[in-house]
Amino acid sequence: MAEWEIKAVSRDRAGNSLSFCGDEPFNWNVWIHDLIDDIEGGRHSYVVSGPLGKLVEVVVSVESQGKIVRSHPDAGDDLLTQLPRC
Repeated sequence: MAEWEIKAVSRDRAGNSLSFCGDEPFNWNVWIHDLIDDIEGGRHSYVVSGPLGKLVEVVVSVESQGKIVRSHPDAGDDLLTQLPRC
């Protein structure tokens, strides 16, 4: 299982996440539904840089609007909302 670091996010006009981007080992882009499938299927894990550069796991969470992804709740606020746009 590969670990991918998310560096940026693509959002629609309403601010909903559509896809996520990274740069190592190559520039990559994954749609949110594929990212959820990767995590739930154990194919890949995703992380985001947190405070002091510490990598924080990205997890799937079930909310009233359905499945979403967010940084692990133990890290505090969702770090994905702070990422720049792809």
